[in-house]
Formats: sequence, structure tokens, C-alpha cells
Amino acid sequence: MFSFFSSRRWALHNPLKSWTLSGLSLRECQLLVASMTDSEMKVSWAHQKQWENWKPLGSEDCHVLFLFQDSDLVTLPALPQITQENDHEITVVRSASPAPPLREPIMRKYIRFVATIPVEIVVGSQSFPTHTVDLSEGGFCFTDKLPDWVAGYFTVLLKTSDETFEFNCFLAEDQKKDKFRAEVAPTTSEKVIEEFRLWLFAQYFPQVPVK
Repeated sequence: MFSFFSSRRWALHNPLKSWTLSGLSLRECQLLVASMTDSEMKVSWAHQKQWENWKPLGSEDCHVLFLFQDSDLVTLPALPQITQENDHEITVVRSASPAPPLREPIMRKYIRFVATIPVEIVVGSQSFPTHTVDLSEGGFCFTDKLPDWVAGYFTVLLKTSDETFEFNCFLAEDQKKDKFRAEVAPTTSEKVIEEFRLWLFAQYFPQVPVK
């Protein structure tokens, strides 16, 4: 017997918009991918029930997610309008006191790990050596204040005992005068991001607690 859930075996992860959706049908995935920007497509991931790991949208196995056509959209009639003839049928319910605002949950795009790893920040012919305080797939926090000449896009060379990972980065936006944090730019090689992710989760670093 056909199961409804057997056709909803897809999941999507969009790190730029900080959302992950699972239990999606192929059609829903195609609609979501069609609504993404080029930058989002470069860093987003897909997963299907029978896959062992997530795969980047640019992989061959995910090409089916790009097959949505504008002609497939269903044309809907105009929404009904409320007129003076029928507005008396609408009942407005007001509470005696306003409900308290909901506290928004603290969300992180990536799991952040505590780790001291040597790095070199490169801008043109200038370089600045420092170490990480913590790090994730999406960025780094450094032990030292970054020089003023570190601006725009710059290179971060993360030097592990086995290899060096090269990231294109930019300064995190919510910093005031002193700059300690950088975010990984979408222009970073997908191969580097995938290899770094595998290395990072194999280290068993302690996680930074969410405050």
C-alpha cells in the first residue's frame, strides 16, 4: 500500500537563511530551490532518505531539484474581497489584555566549537597571525583584535596538524569598534567547506554553550 510519507523523503538546509526543512516532497524541494538566490544555492545542502550524508545542491544527485518550470505553476483566481455589503458578517474579537510577546528562541546557523587553532589572515601582501577562540562551519572568533586593514573580503588560512584550510571571509556585521570575528563567504570552495566539516566533526571539540 502506498504511504503518503514515502513520497516526502527530502530535506533541505539553507545556511544563509538559517533554516532546515525535512519531510519534503520532490515538488516542494523544487519550489524552494527555485526561490533561492545564486549565493544560497552555492552553500545549501540536500538530503534524501536513502543517502548516508548531506549533499551540496551543485552535486549531480541533486540536479532533479532544479527541474521546476514556471509553466508548472497553477493559476489561481483573484482572492475574494470584503465589501460593505458583507462586512457586517465579520466579528472582531478583542482580548481584555494584550498577550505578552513571545520570546524568540536563540538560533545558530552552525554548531560552534571551542578550539585553539593557529590561523593566518591575509589581505594582499599583508598577513596577521593569530589563533581561534572558537570556530564553526560558518566562521571564526579570534584571540586577537584584528588590524584595521582587515576589511572587505580576505583570506583565512586555518592551519591544523594535518593540513591547511583556505577560506574566503568577511567581518561579522554585529561588531562595534573592535573586530574579533569573521564569517565564511559563499565564494569559499565547496570542496574546502566539505573537507573542513568532516575534519571539524571528527575532532570532538567541546561546544560553545548557547547563552
